[in-house]
Amino acid sequence: MEKLHKKDFFENTVYTLKQDNKTVIYDLTNPPRLEGGHYVTATNFSYGYTFNFEEEFEVTSYTGWMSTNWWHSLIWTSFYVTFIFVGQRLMERRPKYELRRFLTAWNIFLAVFSTLGALRTTPEMWHLLYNYGLGFTVCISGKP
Repeated sequence: MEKLHKKDFFENTVYTLKQDNKTVIYDLTNPPRLEGGHYVTATNFSYGYTFNFEEEFEVTSYTGWMSTNWWHSLIWTSFYVTFIFVGQRLMERRPKYELRRFLTAWNIFLAVFSTLGALRTTPEMWHLLYNYGLGFTVCISGKP
């Protein structure tokens, strides 16, 4: 296995190495340790329960695709903003729809979904902020 490369980033130390022909970034004050064929770091927060899709999610394929196809976001955002203004013009003279029940159901669903998302991500965020600081949490911790 290749040796770790050490770099300093603000008040943190960044360790990188190649694993399966991919550069893996480990950010912590102590180098990662090998356990069961996988590198474990101090930033690997252990949830009491993880879903299969969380364990099997391969982030590098998605970030790699987005790095190469970033321009898609500009095109779809342009379509969306255009649709908002064109849609307002088209709907100006049409009769109003009665959507109160649908919007109530939508807002309840959105509130529940947002609450569950906050309950799932807040412990990890506080762990990173408390142990590694803002620079690490914002700039490094989410890198694949």
